[in-house]
Amino acid sequence: MRHRPRGKSVLRCPQCRSAHVVYDAALITGQRYHCLDCDYVGSFVLEEELPRSVEPAPP
Repeated sequence: MRHRPRGKSVLRCPQCRSAHVVYDAALITGQRYHCLDCDYVGSFVLEEELPRSVEPAPP
């Protein structure tokens, strides 16, 4: 099975879909994120893969 190389990704808030999500803490319970726009705090965030830019072929 062939694996596609992963591009860059961005974390998004599950409530407001904002990309202003920061890593807050990691304790025994696991990671926790904080949305700076809607003040969501939780361990669930959405990860969106950004489209890879098309690079021109070398001459």
